[in-house]
Amino acid sequence: MVLFRPAVFLSAAGLACLAGTLLALSATESGSSPAGEAVTTEGNSAVMSRVPDARIHPWLMNRLQAGNIERIIVRLAPAPVDPSALPADPVERKKIVHALLRRHADRTQGPLLGWLAAHGVAVVRSWSAVNAVLIRGNLDLARAVAGRVEVIELSGDPWVRGLDESVASPLLAPAAIDSGPEWGIVAINADDVWATYNKHGEGVVVMSADTGVDWTHPAIQGKYRGWNGTSADHSYSWHDAIQNLAVPLDDHSHGTHTTGTMTGDDGAGNQVGVAPGAKWVACRNMDHGNGQPSTYIDCIDWALAPYPANGDPILDAHPELAPDVINNSWGCPASEGCSVNTLKDAFDSILAAGIMPVVSNGNNGPSCETTGDPPALYASSFSVGATDINTQIASFSSRGPVTQDGSNRRKPNVSAPGVNVRSSVPGGGYSNFSGTSMAGPHTVGAVALMWSVRPQLRPLLRITECLLQRTAHPVGNSFAQTCGSDAPGARPNNIWGWGLIDVLAALQYGPDGDVDGIADSCDCAAADGGAFESPSEVWGVSVAADEETVSWASQAATAGTGTRYDVSRGSVAALRSSGNWSGASCYAQNQVVTTVIDTALPSTGDSTWYLVRARNGCGVGSWGNSSNGTARSITACP
Repeated sequence: MVLFRPAVFLSAAGLACLAGTLLALSATESGSSPAGEAVTTEGNSAVMSRVPDARIHPWLMNRLQAGNIERIIVRLAPAPVDPSALPADPVERKKIVHALLRRHADRTQGPLLGWLAAHGVAVVRSWSAVNAVLIRGNLDLARAVAGRVEVIELSGDPWVRGLDESVASPLLAPAAIDSGPEWGIVAINADDVWATYNKHGEGVVVMSADTGVDWTHPAIQGKYRGWNGTSADHSYSWHDAIQNLAVPLDDHSHGTHTTGTMTGDDGAGNQVGVAPGAKWVACRNMDHGNGQPSTYIDCIDWALAPYPANGDPILDAHPELAPDVINNSWGCPASEGCSVNTLKDAFDSILAAGIMPVVSNGNNGPSCETTGDPPALYASSFSVGATDINTQIASFSSRGPVTQDGSNRRKPNVSAPGVNVRSSVPGGGYSNFSGTSMAGPHTVGAVALMWSVRPQLRPLLRITECLLQRTAHPVGNSFAQTCGSDAPGARPNNIWGWGLIDVLAALQYGPDGDVDGIADSCDCAAADGGAFESPSEVWGVSVAADEETVSWASQAATAGTGTRYDVSRGSVAALRSSGNWSGASCYAQNQVVTTVIDTALPSTGDSTWYLVRARNGCGVGSWGNSSNGTARSITACP
């Protein structure tokens, strides 16, 4: 979509055309647009579809047809966010994605909310992480809502088993001092990272989306972001999607256990955590191990922009306090009513915000095609299988490929320790749990260690994954097995993915020919000083108040220090007249800096538009897309 913003050096009617799909609209929203730029508007009287039933999830439809009044999640089109098109700075990226999602939700939900209010339907909750609203109603209401053109799907909000109790049952372990780092920490060489780099996850915030946390447990209290050593402030470090309690609790033990595996160390010998230097925050998304799609969404929505208990999710939101990586040791079984698609947009959103979603792969093995429940099946999830102390894949660990969404996607991505894992439990003690729930937090801790040692990796989620995957070790299996189209001995595969993670090897993976801190085999252009990833559409183009300077956001952290920029410009009047970009001229090429000075003012009554494109040794970015989704065709700046 081409965007416009008034510029002080133009006439009152003039508009500067800016490249960047996330800026606020001005002329486009008011109904005018240059020729060739399609503009879609939606009023309160939306066009009705003739096939509303097709948009109602079967589980929900069955309940409604039985005459039930149900909680209904109404999902609308997600915001068009391209993660690679966002700024590299982690904090700015979180702020921008949150603002984009909020604006998109406000704009697209507005007509629906107006219609619901006019018909006396109360809205229980609305979200922006998933562009959705939660209502209660019967079949007639569901059909009326499903018939609206902006609605994609209606799904139910059932209580489901978030945890597989048959696997993650506790085995009591001594609460007294143990003999140093737990076996899982040693198995992934986290203790060697501590010794080699003297880093333990400092500067990284991890999040537990789970059954809650006993925040006073001696192994994890000192790592809680809401604790300063003498007093607690839970405002932006804790959220309860079940009861909205202001103080953290854990009604099941599971969340305290997984949080301990990420960060736990009591300073007296109980070294249960992979990254004890990291800080943690938490959201309670399950009630005694059972959750709902709405509680899962609510925690992801909070993670994008934390707000205090009883606070306003919009007015009191602080995206700069969002975590860096989230542990999701839970599932939303499709067999119990979860729609495969309900949570997808939430995980796409946190990935876009530069927050790494680590997900336990599930405990439905050893059969193939058992990675079937959200969120493990999503492409945006970095999913983890479970291994034992002998580097064998656990029999319960779910296998791929993913068939439920038709993708045939290979899962899991990697594996980590998940059998008889000792960690903290409420009350100050320790217990041994088993499950892929235990493998996920090992991986979260590994990510925290990597980003603590090499902060330049933090915005590079794809490269972080690549380093963990390429350095993982093969895993054994107690019986001969292949899943999907994998050949015997293939790596990666649908049983244990790339293998058992090794965080020290990930940090030392080489060679690093361009000395950018990233192994060449995970760096797309090792010969181009610091080219990490292919650049995409340039973000944040703006015209300064001095009437001459055009600037934009650097892509250095994601696209590398070798990134260069091309600037094209043209007349808005000519664009409107021709309906295409043939009048574009190349104003600057191969710019190292992220500014240009244009001293030529537009003609009276006209405007100047600017577009910026990035390029590096990994590839050439684009000039962006028009609002109809087609790429802008500009031949200037070859």
